Amino acid sequence: MNTCRYLYGIIGVPNPYESPTTQVEPPVTPISDGIVRQLIDGVDTETLVFDDVSDCQIYGSQHKRRLSGGLAAAAESAGCVPTVYQSVLWFCLVFVPVWPLGTYFIIPCAECDDPDRDADQYRGVRANWDTSQVVVHYSVLVAHVVAIGTLVVWCGWA
Repeated sequence: MNTCRYLYGIIGVPNPYESPTTQVEPPVTPISDGIVRQLIDGVDTETLVFDDVSDCQIYGSQHKRRLSGGLAAAAESAGCVPTVYQSVLWFCLVFVPVWPLGTYFIIPCAECDDPDRDADQYRGVRANWDTSQVVVHYSVLVAHVVAIGTLVVWCGWA
């Protein structure tokens, strides 16, 4: 008889040396198959086009989901890259995010409809506001500003 199992069984405390019997579930992504299908089909989506220097840009790729099987084939046949993710649309000044305009689920297009074909194009569906993603972006911005400010002050004194 396993003494540890017997003692722990009597006390009613689970044995810490026993391997867990439950399977760990993979993290749930908020990007459902319905939203993915909507993005692929282009139904009720916004076309987001960003030139080299635009006043708006998307930043971040939270909940990234690489499509496979039928969804991947459908995305490629629709002219899209088989990857979907959540991103934040920002109003920018020279690529520096200033004000968040919204959170989107997006799928990148393989080619842009722009006549010059030099812009990035996405299909997007508005998502619920994700404050945590916006805070991360602002934190990165503040870290960059502090680092550049420190470097300028340090170089000025040298």
